[in-house]
Amino acid sequence: MAAIAGCMGKGNPSDCVTGMLETLRHRGPDTRKLESGRAGAFGVGAASISPERGDGFASDGDVLLFFDGEIHNERGSGESDAETALRIYRDRGRCFAAHLHGVFACAVLDGDELVLARDSVGVRPLYWGTANGNTLCFASEMKALAGLANNVQELLPGTTFSSQSGVAGYLPQTPAVAVPRHSAEAIGLVRDTLLKAVERRLADGGAGACLLSGGLDSSIIAAAVKALGAKMPLLTVGFEGGSSDVENAKIMAEHLGFEHRIAEFSQADIEAIVPQAVRTMESFDEDCVSGTIANLFASKLAREHSMCILSGEGGDELFGGYHLLKDLPSDSARQRMMQRLVDIAYNTAVQRLDRSMMAHSIHYRTPFIDTEVMALAAHVPVPWKIRDVGNGKLVEKWILREAFKDLLPEPIYRRDKLRFSGGTGVDGIMDRIAEKKLEPNAFNEQSRRTPGGYTLNSPKELWYYRLFKDNFPDDSFEQLVGRWDPGK
Repeated sequence: MAAIAGCMGKGNPSDCVTGMLETLRHRGPDTRKLESGRAGAFGVGAASISPERGDGFASDGDVLLFFDGEIHNERGSGESDAETALRIYRDRGRCFAAHLHGVFACAVLDGDELVLARDSVGVRPLYWGTANGNTLCFASEMKALAGLANNVQELLPGTTFSSQSGVAGYLPQTPAVAVPRHSAEAIGLVRDTLLKAVERRLADGGAGACLLSGGLDSSIIAAAVKALGAKMPLLTVGFEGGSSDVENAKIMAEHLGFEHRIAEFSQADIEAIVPQAVRTMESFDEDCVSGTIANLFASKLAREHSMCILSGEGGDELFGGYHLLKDLPSDSARQRMMQRLVDIAYNTAVQRLDRSMMAHSIHYRTPFIDTEVMALAAHVPVPWKIRDVGNGKLVEKWILREAFKDLLPEPIYRRDKLRFSGGTGVDGIMDRIAEKKLEPNAFNEQSRRTPGGYTLNSPKELWYYRLFKDNFPDDSFEQLVGRWDPGK
């Protein structure tokens, strides 16, 4: 994990870049590299995870590369992620991003040209804007650009930006995967492919714990860890005295025989953390903020055990886990919505994971968001993801359940999808807290519409919006906020 930042333009922006990296110290607290010259100043702050991950910096003559992420390309002996990415850049030029297998955001300074690139899902973030009219600035998070840059934009997933030629999209080079001919074959392929994805993320020895919500996806990742012969503590959070996640996680942890650490939080804890959650998440969307609250407690717990964790993020989007899909009239409509959920995940679900974990300097690994897993998921027909089992009942993520059925206890295998914030007990509490934070009748027809054109959906979202504007007053930041629920 790392924070990258830079300023390209006249003057000596080294102090500016140093300040941005300091703002983002939580993303990379262990090492820092700053390079400055006539083109500007650029830097990276990284965490020490393993030699394969490296320090986020590589150079080759007049080409410098600053890297946040984790890739799994073939590499030479002792080559780090940044060094591998730089070698591929030398071979492929600006098309290099299409050939990186993993999650990343990076900046390449090649002579007088700056190239920014982001992975095709957008797991690792990157923003850019202008300061003082002619200085191009970029950083891993919005908060590093607040008060510095205007017209801030997010580099979208699957795109590159060149200081000489602007923004361009790229088509990621996906691996060839077998196309399953029948559901039994698909079940085996899903199991094998996901096990290999977990194995790749265990290979460097950096991962030391696994988030366990008690839901299907995180339980499958934990079960895969055991199936591969590894062992690590399982981490669960929930509202004190009433969290379905905690009870289900206990069942899964006992089934695996792994150490299980549980942290429970109170209503007072939730109320106190809301301002941090809004600033951390860089959003006022009510679903995103509620999910961030629970994830912040999880990342705080993780910090006591390991600086690198495994997460089940991505399973819902790829394998049909959301209940709203069941209400759609056809498989083609469900396929379109699943693709839509993948397309917006960069500033909803995966943004929540990224910001929440990085807030406590926790490096996260997502086996579901693996190049081969995603390529295979694209070939699995919708009826094998959302299965009609008769009597009008549709089962979400059916193929995942069947692929790991023998590794899961019965209650987990059969458990319905529940949102993380719902399972941890956050959702209902936030409604009650928000009522105390707003003046009487504050949430009305006039207040529901923001200057940027957003319609706020609830009193708590109005409260979040006000907190957001305290941190990000420039109107351009508001335009970068995504909606988790496409129907809102």
